[in-house]
Amino acid sequence: MKFKILIKVFLGLVVILTASQGKIYGQNLLDLTGWTVGTGSTGAFVRNGGADENTRAWGLGPDGKSAILWTAIPSGDANADGGFASQQFPILHTSMYRFTSWVKKTNSHGGNTYLGCGPLLNLNGTTAANAYFWAGDVPELNRWYLMVGYIHASDDASTTNFGGLYDGVTGAKVANFTDFKFATTTVTSVHRNYLYYDANVNDRQYMYAPRVDLVNGDEPSLSSLLGIQSSISDPAYFAGKVGIKTTNPGAFDLAVNGNVRAREIKVDAEVWPDFVFAKDYELPSLKKTEKHIKEKGHLPGIPSAAEAQTNGIELGDMNKRLLQKIEELTLYLIEQKKQGDQQKNQIRELSEKVTLLQKNQKQ
Repeated sequence: MKFKILIKVFLGLVVILTASQGKIYGQNLLDLTGWTVGTGSTGAFVRNGGADENTRAWGLGPDGKSAILWTAIPSGDANADGGFASQQFPILHTSMYRFTSWVKKTNSHGGNTYLGCGPLLNLNGTTAANAYFWAGDVPELNRWYLMVGYIHASDDASTTNFGGLYDGVTGAKVANFTDFKFATTTVTSVHRNYLYYDANVNDRQYMYAPRVDLVNGDEPSLSSLLGIQSSISDPAYFAGKVGIKTTNPGAFDLAVNGNVRAREIKVDAEVWPDFVFAKDYELPSLKKTEKHIKEKGHLPGIPSAAEAQTNGIELGDMNKRLLQKIEELTLYLIEQKKQGDQQKNQIRELSEKVTLLQKNQKQ
């Protein structure tokens, strides 16, 4: 039986972004379901360069855990040497978007790494037909870096660049990126992460967890993407819907298609069933309860097995319902105790009368 648990407050949840494994979905606009082991293009991602220059295989991601990495393998032609461009996805030109991707290079500093998008406008309003947030080389080899680029809304007059390259170990910003803005006619965009102009066939560029987020306050913070806690120990944060092992959270803020283990789960409860102990509460009779059980096959006020299997249960609501039944059972026991004591008193009184009668008869 699978239960969907609606939890309004889930303290201590640490969201680890394992996008390449397709296990956690937040508000990423990129479809990562095709990010699987293989070569060449896949799913929503089109290869840059030849199929033999693009391989996806298991390796260690930025958090030191196993993940599927897209590897650029230069063929020696020093041209398009690996990487990918996503398929077009819809956007609202009146909103800001954030483009991110992890990158690591090994062997040498040959070639340049690119993070880009589709045709846009520069922040000053001029045309940027081939827009790249950044084209350059990472500071150190064998080290993960998070690339972050921003596209401003079409009506945003700001000329401030927010994007940059972030060290995956320290979280420090080590390079500045160029921001762009949408034209009023823009309805789609694309995510591009490339390796270009690398003549060294022994070089490798590893790419991981590409994503695009609408910047509206619901997007994950940079500290959560980096997996680094801030100085005030902010937890990883998703204000929007999150699915774990499911791409469709539905109406739930957090949907888990699997088991959940935690030291403590706190559920807000607006109404608690202490009303059962109020003087005006009408306690159902046992006869009425028995009739309901015979007709329905379950306790009054409790979902049937079929309902639970179909719709799941809400943890807080079910605890409230169960407590109400416990409180009603307590009242039944108290009433039975009173009746039992009354019967004992009656039996004692009758016994005393019988003894007295027997004594009088003997006299």
